[in-house]
Amino acid sequence: MTGLVWWMRAVGALYLFLFVACAVLRLPIKVEGPRGIVEGAASGDPVARYVLDSWVMIGLIFIVLGGALIVASCFELHHSLGLVWAVIALEFVAFMGIDVFKLFRKYDPKAPAIWLVIHAVVVGTGLWFIHHP
Repeated sequence: MTGLVWWMRAVGALYLFLFVACAVLRLPIKVEGPRGIVEGAASGDPVARYVLDSWVMIGLIFIVLGGALIVASCFELHHSLGLVWAVIALEFVAFMGIDVFKLFRKYDPKAPAIWLVIHAVVVGTGLWFIHHP
């Protein structure tokens, strides 16, 4: 099951990067968000601040998941399979669902399309390593 250990570490590292991207660098909102939202938040616009704060909250979810995956990868894998399945379910249902939702809502398709591929790779490789230890 060493493949699954490395999958957990790689996905954990991805999630830690996403924490930094969302909560610190605010890259998703800069790339996908409405123009001027960062500046609006800096000038005190409460709606703009709420949007930016929402990305911080999303980032906190990523740091918890990423940290959990990395820590769990250091222990016996049969104790971590519930976490692995939860991450696969989140990736497939929630994260891919968000990207499909964005596409149906006619957001710029570049970012959701790229993320759909990334999520599919995470799900596919996770399932592969579970079934091919």
